[in-house]
Amino acid sequence: MLQNGILKGTIDILDVQYGNIWTNIPDTLFKHLNAHIGDKLQVTIYQNKIKKYQSIMPYTATFGAVPTGKPLLYLNSLMQVSFALNMASFAAVHKIASGNEWRVEVKKV
Repeated sequence: MLQNGILKGTIDILDVQYGNIWTNIPDTLFKHLNAHIGDKLQVTIYQNKIKKYQSIMPYTATFGAVPTGKPLLYLNSLMQVSFALNMASFAAVHKIASGNEWRVEVKKV
């Protein structure tokens, strides 16, 4: 859902092999933010109503576009908005899981 310039969704899947976060926000909805590679986005993750994570991260096409250990937003192989840490597990580092109680908000900065 897009509301007042903020994309809202849930964390449907954890890429358990790498610890990446996969949301249910499709690229078709993401396009409404008019974000381009290199743009900065604010990502906020909630477990129920408790804020668990908030940061500004770049929208990138490759993990190597950010230094080791830094966050990035990318479109995964299913063309859905996803978050990762270069060479680290986003889920483990930030103690994030998947399921309906995990919500995300993304907005362009």
